[in-house]
Amino acid sequence: MTQIAIVTVSDRASRGDYEDLGGPAIERWLHRVVASPCVFIRRIVPGGVESVRDVLIELCDQCGVDLILTTGGTGPSPRDLTPEAMQQVITKEL
Repeated sequence: MTQIAIVTVSDRASRGDYEDLGGPAIERWLHRVVASPCVFIRRIVPGGVESVRDVLIELCDQCGVDLILTTGGTGPSPRDLTPEAMQQVITKEL
C-alpha cells in the first residue's frame, strides 16, 4: 500500500504552542483526491537543517514512504533552512 508522509516544519507547533493546521489540511485534501488506497504518516518537527533532514531520512529509510510532502517553515527568509535540509537528502529535485 502506498505511504504518503506529511511533514510540518514549525518550531511553535512542534513545542505544542499551537495546533498544526497545515498537515491535517493536506491530509484531508489527499483523502479527497487520491483514488488509490494509501496510508498517511504525519510528523511535526522544529525548523533547522538537522531536524528536517533526520525526519526525511527516517521516513524514507525506516518507514519506506513513497512520497513526502512538507509544509510550514518561515518562508523565504534566512531563518528557513528547510530547502538546505532537503538538499542533503534528495537525489532529484522536483
